[in-house]
Amino acid sequence: MSGEPMKSAETTGATEPAETAGHELGRLRRRRRIRLAAGLTAGAAVLAGGLFWLSGGLQSWLHDRALDSACEGTLAADSVRELVGGAEVTAEARTGRDFWQCRVSEADEEDEEDGRVDLRVTVSDARDHFAALEAAATDAPLGHGWTGGFAFDPDRERRGEATVGVLLDCGGAQGGGRVAEARARIDRADFGRPEARTELTAVLIRTATAYARKEGCTVAEGEPVRKVDTSVNAWDYKPFTSVAGSCSGIVDPRTAARWGVRTAVETAPGPKPVEGCTLGGLRGAPLYTFTASYGPALEWNARNRLEELADRRTGDAPDGRYVLWADCRGAADRAAYVVAPAGGGLGRASGLALDHQGLRTALSAFAERSAKTHGCTLTATD
Repeated sequence: MSGEPMKSAETTGATEPAETAGHELGRLRRRRRIRLAAGLTAGAAVLAGGLFWLSGGLQSWLHDRALDSACEGTLAADSVRELVGGAEVTAEARTGRDFWQCRVSEADEEDEEDGRVDLRVTVSDARDHFAALEAAATDAPLGHGWTGGFAFDPDRERRGEATVGVLLDCGGAQGGGRVAEARARIDRADFGRPEARTELTAVLIRTATAYARKEGCTVAEGEPVRKVDTSVNAWDYKPFTSVAGSCSGIVDPRTAARWGVRTAVETAPGPKPVEGCTLGGLRGAPLYTFTASYGPALEWNARNRLEELADRRTGDAPDGRYVLWADCRGAADRAAYVVAPAGGGLGRASGLALDHQGLRTALSAFAERSAKTHGCTLTATD
C-alpha cells in the first residue's frame, strides 16, 4: 500500500459547496454593482434633465424649434438665427386690413444678455392705396435681379438698425405685385458688417416670396443676394468727372461746367424703388436733384402733387421743377421722374440761374435710363 494518505469522501464533499457559495456570492456582488451603476446613470440623466429644465434649456430649445414653422411656415428661420447671434427669440404673424406681418422679438424682455430684438417683415398688395414703402434715393441697390434697396447709415451710432425693401412682381401684370419691407432693431447685430446686411436681405426676400407664393403670387425671383452696400450721405460726394452710377450720362461736361456742377452724390446703378442723383458745386453743396420713384415708393399725396405739377402750362416753370411719367408692369405700376433745383420749392422760384431747356433735357436722359432698367415705358408729353 502507498504511504500517501487517502482523502476522505467527507472532506471532498465539504469543499464543493464552499466553492459554489463563493461563486454565487461574487455573482451577486457583480449584479449589485451593475444595478448601482445603472441607477447612478439613470439618476444622472434625471438630474441633467432637471437642470436642463430649470436652466431654461428646454424652453430655449422649444423656441428655436418653433422658428422653423413660424409665421405660417414662411419665416426664413436659418437666416434669422444667423442674424440674432444666438439670442432666444419668438415669432408671430399679424394680419391687418392691408398688410401681413411676421414679427421676431426677444423671448424674454427682461433678459439683458440677449438685448433688444425687433425684426418685422411686412408684405402688402402693391395696388392698395395704403401700401407704402419707406425708401430713399440714397439706399444701396440690392442688385442680383431684385428691385430693392438697403438703408443703413454707416456713420450712425446704432449699428443694429437697418431697413431693406423690395418690389415683387406677380406674373408681370401691370399693378400686380407685392411690396415688402424688413425693419430691424437688433442689439447684437452690426449692419456695418456685410454679412449682417446680407442676412437681413435674405430674411426679407425668402420670407416675403414664401408668403407671396402662399397667397397665389407667382413671384419673378432674382438670384441670391451675396453682397449689399451701405447707404450714401450728402457728404459722400465725388468729383463730377468720376461719376459711374446713378448720375452717369445725365448731363455732359460742358453743361455741367455751365451750371457750376463740380461734384455729385450717387449710388451704384441698379433698379430700386427710389433712385436719384444730386449734382453739386464745390464741397458738395447741392444744386440739382433728380429722383425716380416707382409704385408704392411714391406716396399717394406726393403723387397727386406731382400730377398737378405736370398739369401746369407748358413752357418754363418758375421753380425749375419738371416731371415725367412712365407706365410699368408688376409692382412698380407707375413711375415719376422729377428734377428739382436747390433753394426753391413747388411754385417758388429758385435762386439759381436756371437753364430750363437744359433741365428738361437732363431729366429726359435720367428718366429714359431709369425706365429702361425697370422695363417701363415713358408716357408721351405734350
